[in-house]
Parts: sequence; C-alpha cells; structure tokens
Amino acid sequence: MINMSEFENLESSDKNKRKEAAKTLGNTRTKASLRALLEIIEQDDDKDVRKEAIDSLVKLNDPEAAQVLERVGENDKDRGTRNKAKDAAKVIRESGTPLPDETPFSEEDAVRAREDFRALEEQEAKQAGLHVKLEETLKYRIDQDNNLVDENDSPLESLQGTGKVKVTNTGSQDRIWGIDAFLEGVDEVSFDRSEGQEVVVFGNSFGIKELDPQGVKAVSFNFQVVAPRVRIKEEFWDLEKPESPPTFSRGTEAGMRFTIELTNDFAWSLREVVLKKHISDPSTAVDNFQTENGEFDKEGEFIQWKIEEIPANSTMSANCEMRVTLPEDTKEPYKVGDTVVTYSCLETSLSGVNLETITGSSSVFQFISRDEQEENPGDFDCKFELENTSEFEMDLKEVRIYEGPLEEGNVRLEWLGSDFPEEERSIDPGETFSLDPWTITVEEDGVIPQFGRELDLSVKYLYDAEIIAECTLPGYALRFMDIELSKTFSPVIIPSYRRTEVKTENIIRSSGSTEIEYLQLQDQIPEGFEPPTKDNILIIKDDKQISDDDYNLEVKDDNLIITIERLEYSSLGTLKQDEVLNINYPFFATATPDDEFMGNVTVFANIFPPVKPVTAEAEAGPITVVHERRKLKIGKMVRSTSSEALNEYEIVIRGVNEGTAVIQNVEISDFLPKGFELVSDTEEDPPVGFEEHSSVKDGRAMKWIYNEVHPGQKVEIRFKIQAPGDHDPKDVYRMLLG
Repeated sequence: MINMSEFENLESSDKNKRKEAAKTLGNTRTKASLRALLEIIEQDDDKDVRKEAIDSLVKLNDPEAAQVLERVGENDKDRGTRNKAKDAAKVIRESGTPLPDETPFSEEDAVRAREDFRALEEQEAKQAGLHVKLEETLKYRIDQDNNLVDENDSPLESLQGTGKVKVTNTGSQDRIWGIDAFLEGVDEVSFDRSEGQEVVVFGNSFGIKELDPQGVKAVSFNFQVVAPRVRIKEEFWDLEKPESPPTFSRGTEAGMRFTIELTNDFAWSLREVVLKKHISDPSTAVDNFQTENGEFDKEGEFIQWKIEEIPANSTMSANCEMRVTLPEDTKEPYKVGDTVVTYSCLETSLSGVNLETITGSSSVFQFISRDEQEENPGDFDCKFELENTSEFEMDLKEVRIYEGPLEEGNVRLEWLGSDFPEEERSIDPGETFSLDPWTITVEEDGVIPQFGRELDLSVKYLYDAEIIAECTLPGYALRFMDIELSKTFSPVIIPSYRRTEVKTENIIRSSGSTEIEYLQLQDQIPEGFEPPTKDNILIIKDDKQISDDDYNLEVKDDNLIITIERLEYSSLGTLKQDEVLNINYPFFATATPDDEFMGNVTVFANIFPPVKPVTAEAEAGPITVVHERRKLKIGKMVRSTSSEALNEYEIVIRGVNEGTAVIQNVEISDFLPKGFELVSDTEEDPPVGFEEHSSVKDGRAMKWIYNEVHPGQKVEIRFKIQAPGDHDPKDVYRMLLG
C-alpha cells in the first residue's frame, strides 16, 4: 500500500520533509516509489535530498534506475552527488532486479485521481499544460519622410528590437518538468548571455528543469530590423485655401485642417492601434473630427485615434480642424508635438524566430499487466495501460515495449502516434490509454515475463506570437511662411540745401519653412526725396544679382514699389528658409534746415498659387538735417619786444571758427625770411607743434595743422624771432601767412 502523504511531502518546501520522504520511499518496493525517486534525483534543488534519494534507489535495486543515475552522474551540479550516482548505477547494473508491476492501484491513488479530474472539470476538460509566447518589442523614431532616426534625429540604417520566448505552466496544481524547447530561425538573432540567467540557449534549443503551477521562465534575444513597416503622413492645410499650407499672421487666428494617414506595409494586420498627437500649444482649439475608421477625438492635451485593426498593405486616414493664434511679439513658429503610434501584430515574428516544438513531463501512471491464463499455465495475457493523473492533456507520440531486459533491445510492440489522428494520441486528464493486448508464453516454471518500455510523452502546448511596437514621429515646426525685415539709412545726418545721396538697405530674411515665390516691397518715399531708377537698384541673394527683367519698379502714391512675381523663375530662385535678400538703392534729398525724415517699408510674401500673404514692416531713421556754414578768420600780430637785444620781435597768429560747421584739417603757415631766426619755442593753444620746411625759396616755412576746429573755437600761435642787424624792419611785416 502506497502512503500518499510521502508523495505529497516530496513537494514540500521543507527540506527535511523531502529528505525523510525520500528515505521512506526506499522501503516501499513499488514502481511508483521508483518513479518518484528518479524525479527527485534530477529535479530537487537540494543536494542532500538528492543523495538520500540515491541511497533509496540502491535499496530498490531496479535496473530501470541505472540509466537515470548515470545521467545524474554526468550532469549534476554537485560533485559529491555525481560520484554517489555513478557508484549507485554501477551497483544496480551488476545486481539489479526489476520491481514487481502487480502492485494494485490503491484506493488512495484512485481518490487522488478523481480529485485531480474534478479540479480539471472546474477549469477545462482539456487543457494544454504549456503556454509558449513569442513577444517581440520595437521602439523607434522616424522623421517626416518615414526614415529611421536616433534620439538626436540623425539617420539610422536599422533598428534593434528585443524578443522574449516565455514559457508558462498554465496549471493550478501540477508541476511540469524536463521541458525541452526547439526553435526555428535563430540564425539572425543574438540571445542573452548574461551571467545568472535562469535559462540558457544551446544552439537552437533550451531546457527548463521544472515549472511550478503558473510559473514562468523566459529566454531573451535581440534582432535587427532594416526599416519600419508603418508609415505616418501628416499634413496641415489652410482652411481658406485647402491646397495651400497654413499662413500665420502674428496676433491673428489661423485656421488649419490637420490630416493624418497611417499605412500598414506589413503582410499582416496591425491590431489595437492607438495614435496620440501631442498638442504643444494649449491654446490651440481642435474640433470637427472626421474618420471612417475607429474613434478620433481630443483627449486632454492629445488628439487621439484608436483603430481596432488596419489590414495588411492598407491606409487609413483622419482629419480635424485646428485654430491657433500666435502672440504678436513672438518670433517662434508654430510647433506641433510628438506623434506616438502603438500597435501590435499577432501570430507573426519580425526576427524570424519560431517555435519548432516543446515537450514537458507531468504526472502519469503507466502499467503492464501480466495475467497468467487459468487453463494454460505459462501463457500470460499482457496489456499496456497509461493513466494521465495530471491536470493537463497529454500527447503520446511513441510507445515501445521491450521483451526481456531493456538493454537487450528486443522490441515486442511499437506504437507510433504519427500514424494516428491527433484525437487518438491525446490523453485527457484522468483518462487511461491502452494498447491492444498480447500473449506471451514462458517455458520456465515460476518465471513472470519481464518487459521494458520507452515512452515519448509530453504535455500539450499552446503557442502564439505578438509584436508590440511604439513608433514616434518627433515634434517639428510647422511648415509656414514668415519673413523678417530690417531697413537702414546711411548717412542719417545730411546738410541743408545740398542734394545728398542717402543709401537705403532693406534686408529680407525668410524665417518660415515654406519657400517664398512672390515678393513685393513698398517703401514710403520721404517728402522731398527723389526715388531711384532701375539703374540705381541692386537686388542680391548669395552674391547673385537679379536681372532687371526679373522685377518691376513703379512709384505710386509716394511709394517706391518693387515687385518680383515669380522668384522661382528669376536668376535668384525662391527664397528658402534662412536665406537673405538684400535690396539696396539710393534716395536723393535736398532738405531745408531742421527737417527730419523717417523711412517706413512693408514687404509682402506669398507662394504660387497665392494664398493670404505674410507681411513684415520696418522703419529706418530718423534722418536729421543740419544747417552748417563755414566761416574762418585768421590774423597775425607783430610787435617789438622790450628785450635789450636789438632786432627781436614777437609774433602772434590767431584763428577763429565763426561758422556753424566743424572745419577739418585747418592748416596755418608763416614765412621766416632769409637771415631771420627763431629765438623761442612756438607756443600753440591748443598745442599741435609745427613743421619747418627749409625748401621754401628765400626763407623757411613754418606750418601748424589742426584736425578739427569747432564752431566758436579759437586757436593761437606765439613765437619770437630775431632779425639780422642790417635788416629793414619792414621785412618783419612781409612775413607771409598762408
């Protein structure tokens, strides 16, 4: 009689209980004890429990244990356990005797089987024990042309995806052990090789020692994808002109229609698609949502589009209206936020990985009955039976019955599941499978037939695959027209009553992403100014000058109007973002004193066909008029000094700016006749020093230069000279002043 409590203790979390149960089973000479001990030595985590089980197997001394013990002797992670298992295998090989198969299936066994089956009825009559799921995850970014980009929006050749093969025990009470999985399509993936991982891949397979009910273990891998298969197309159109991009005027509401398309280039459907478009500007009003697919609406700060399914190689679209007003003082364009699309694809794989098969063991009882005939002693009616005592549906693939010892290989009966339909090789929980009986004759009296058996039996499994992806289109500045304008005059101070050239420079910069094809400049002509002619106008972009035939010039209502109707056909080409156009020309002014002039200019920009133009204004000036006249008075005084020395004179030269203009480079010269000498240093107020030139005929010239003499400023020069003894005093007055 089998004590079921000992089998239950084998699954205890208490090491000592498991160890005691392993010891007790060594005293219970049944095939059930043998099977339980074989399971322990391969699957228990504690080496002491495994060693105790090996000792009990030696006591049972059944040859069926030898092969398992040899495997443990090669593979166990503990050296002591390996050595113990090798020794035990050797002993059993030499003297082992098969345990009897006639031990009846106890009432306790029957009760347990019925309880297991009732538990199955409460869940499902049939259930796959293993659930294998291939999960692949992609998270990537694209640009507006649907090219792969990295976090810095630089181009990428490919993107990395991550994958995971998850194996789950779907049961609620039974463990599954000896799980072996075989994969297909692993050549292009790399598996996780980190230390300490629970499951390690060898080639295209991996094994899992055991899984508790609802237990999960996984194998991770990486793979490369060349290009995404989901395309996003976003467009913004002006509400007033549907085929034109939106136009923005600062401080004025702009209406746009936002259109979005999702294209599935996969060969399979996208499911549970969710698109979220972030609205960067909270003041943006969104309404009038339209789509034929899914649900499209505004959720908080997002425009959200939910689609249950997008079939393979198909496109779906949606649109809505948006209204935005840019602040009057901003120079920033309207920015749209990120677009994030999440989706899943079922029953497929991007990496090429697939599950070939997976097998796992759970609780079963197998029997071979040997019934000696009543009237024919020595003739035994034999029958193979397998009872599924687990909670899982089993798949019986092969059965081989050997006559005599297993190692002799004399196949008595072979059953191949591949020759039968699936329902005939499936064994439901609580169901017993049997083969056709056979009869064997034993000549030797008192000998019962001996059989070996091999089973290829596995719990059934479910397999599914799913791709989970997230695609981000980063936010960007919306394509729109905008221009910046500046204007300068040179000079900004002009004299009165003189015809003066005033150079005018207009700098036009395109600050929008839409190329400008039409441009018109309207410059208000100040009163009394003469406008330029085409000969005086210079229009330049990138050092290229526009041809006179590419623009029109007119003067209308005191405005100078320069129009370039089709820039793309001109020698300059369209004005692209951040490109600059210089328009230079002179005005000619003849102004009266105290006049002041400002210069106001407006530029209109557009595309073709035209939409509502964008404008920019600038102001230059003021130009002020000064009334300046030059009046310079220069005089000279000579006087005799009171020095005892004879013939000494003091010279004083004075200059006065009596006008209203600054006089520049004022040069004062005096002539020292031949024979006259300087007897003192020259003194200047303000000091400038003098230059002496002896090359002047019949004497020497002295020169003083003042860089500037301001209105009302006086300058004075003093020095002393001595005349020769025979001089004529009148020669002193003949000194020349330049």
